[in-house]
Amino acid sequence: MSEPPPTGKTLLVSAESHRILASGSPLRWRRNVMYRLLVAAPLLAVVCCAVSGKAATAAPLTAAQKKELNDIRSDAGKASGLVSRKKFEEAEQVLADAEARLDKIIKEAELPETDVQVRAIRKLLETQRSILIKATGGKAGAPDVSFVSDVAPILVDKCLRCHDENNTSGGLRLDTFAALERGGQSGPLLVPRNPALSRIMQRVGALNPQLRMPRNAEPLSESELRTLAAWITAGAPFDGTDKNVSLSLLSKNPAAAKEKIEIVKATGNETVSFIRDVAPTFVNTCGGCHGNRRSGGLSLATFEGVMVGGESGRAVVPGDVEASILFQKLRDGEMPQGNQARITRKFYADLQTWIKEGAKYDGNDPKRPLRELIPTPEQLRAQELAKLTAEGWLDKRRTESVALWKQSFPQGGEPLLHETDDFLVVGDVAQRRLEDVGSWAQEHAAALRSMFNLKDEPLFKGKLAIFVFKDRFGYEEFNSTIHRREVPREVVGHSEVTAAQDRAFAAVQDVGDDADPHSPGMQLNVVEHVTGAFLKRDGGSIPDWLARGAGLAIAAGKLKEGNAYMAALRGRAGDALRQANLTDPADVFNNGQFSPADIGPIGYVLVDYLLRQGGAGRFGQLVKRFQAGDTPQAAIQSVYQTTPRQLGTTFVQSASLATSGKKAKKGS
Repeated sequence: MSEPPPTGKTLLVSAESHRILASGSPLRWRRNVMYRLLVAAPLLAVVCCAVSGKAATAAPLTAAQKKELNDIRSDAGKASGLVSRKKFEEAEQVLADAEARLDKIIKEAELPETDVQVRAIRKLLETQRSILIKATGGKAGAPDVSFVSDVAPILVDKCLRCHDENNTSGGLRLDTFAALERGGQSGPLLVPRNPALSRIMQRVGALNPQLRMPRNAEPLSESELRTLAAWITAGAPFDGTDKNVSLSLLSKNPAAAKEKIEIVKATGNETVSFIRDVAPTFVNTCGGCHGNRRSGGLSLATFEGVMVGGESGRAVVPGDVEASILFQKLRDGEMPQGNQARITRKFYADLQTWIKEGAKYDGNDPKRPLRELIPTPEQLRAQELAKLTAEGWLDKRRTESVALWKQSFPQGGEPLLHETDDFLVVGDVAQRRLEDVGSWAQEHAAALRSMFNLKDEPLFKGKLAIFVFKDRFGYEEFNSTIHRREVPREVVGHSEVTAAQDRAFAAVQDVGDDADPHSPGMQLNVVEHVTGAFLKRDGGSIPDWLARGAGLAIAAGKLKEGNAYMAALRGRAGDALRQANLTDPADVFNNGQFSPADIGPIGYVLVDYLLRQGGAGRFGQLVKRFQAGDTPQAAIQSVYQTTPRQLGTTFVQSASLATSGKKAKKGS
């Protein structure tokens, strides 16, 4: 709801809104009040700009009309005296009569609302009405209205489509009373005791469909308008117990919503802990339907939500397992829908015990999201992995690596295996070829330890698996099965290492030993992707160009001069830069700028450039910044003391010059 700012014109109509409300004519309220709200501004401008006595084209007032205006002012002033004598109904009638008489003379004499006498009487009526409302607690002329029973259902039906937890149009949420009180980007929605000044009434009562809410839907009925206005006139009171309870729950189960919820703190003598034994299942198994979605009005996102319950009533009744609807639905297989396998016997038993022991809370703030109190599935996985010994990690790597191979080739035989100090080589090539791969990888491991100042610590937990495929079919089949993707012909290897290293492997196609402009040769292929895996081992956000280019750049220093593949990489990188046509040179450091086939060449020349600019020391610092989670902007600024745009500009220029120089030399 993007509300227009209220104008001074609303002050001219608020008293009339009270009178129309009391008369039970919300349609008139809509037509009269909202008409003035939307039209009075231009009308007032015209009137104020007039320079003659015909400021409004109305004829001069007759003597009888002047007397009537004086009588209306006099009679309206009597209301406060009636209020002081507690004659509230008489005071209400006096004000209603005065407003009706004023409307009549305005119509007959064609007086504008900006007329001095009209404005003075409107102001007097407003003052007298405020005195009456204050004395009666806001109930004068308005029926008793319950927010829980009467107003919440209207908001749920008409407003939550655009203003709930997941769709905050205009920065406005209306899914709880607390959110309604806060308002949106345009300010508060409610002015208690004054419907005409309340933005929510201005929007739902607007005559213009482009301004009226709900947008592109049926407007509120006369009965709904009357209910909402009467509730605001009564002071917009909240008759529930918790302002943060969802309105869907309030509207569908008002009795439960009004019930006082008592949260009892755990003593420490309980046999079951809510946070340790119950909450993880609520979050990880039940949270999909009963988190932000609040299926059935039930939220299990906080302890408070657990205890409040949903549309069917109290989810948990302390001390009474059978009366707890949550337990009933779990026992009867109704929850979680389609996910019963994740409800363990231990959880089922713990839930019963926790309820029997009083459903006590061993946390601090019952409103705090349970997700913040318990570990995520990833964290739980990491905790389990942390318990593994070195031998346990190695057993896990062997078992799961063979399982991945068999998943890719279910009709094939057992793969061959070869192990070195840091690597587990798995493949369908000859045993001698596996040994070659292991030897190249182990030799490169020494270079990595030297460059990154590592001592004798293992490079990977449980070693790094290296999958070796004898032909293109095998490599593509692995990508299709494990990664669900196709790979360009130019891509002959890749790596994957998760943050916890429960999955850590490089996968390479055996491209033969000889390098040519289109093939790196097998040794370089292994070095490139072992390096990529190594850079990913500590987590963070390693850019693709860094993971692909580091191994090539490091290996280049050890290769013999004239390696056809490495020479071709520079030309391919130049072509890729020209085709990318980067508008901002800083983009060269961001993922998604180059195709998978071009990332290798770009990565090689970019890493080579960084090594020449700052040496291996700075390059190692850059890697650590990325592993710590830095963005390219932050990492480059920290290590190279310049911006990505400046560094990218010099790199693109150097790469272009190097490429054009080689082409010129070749052509001479």
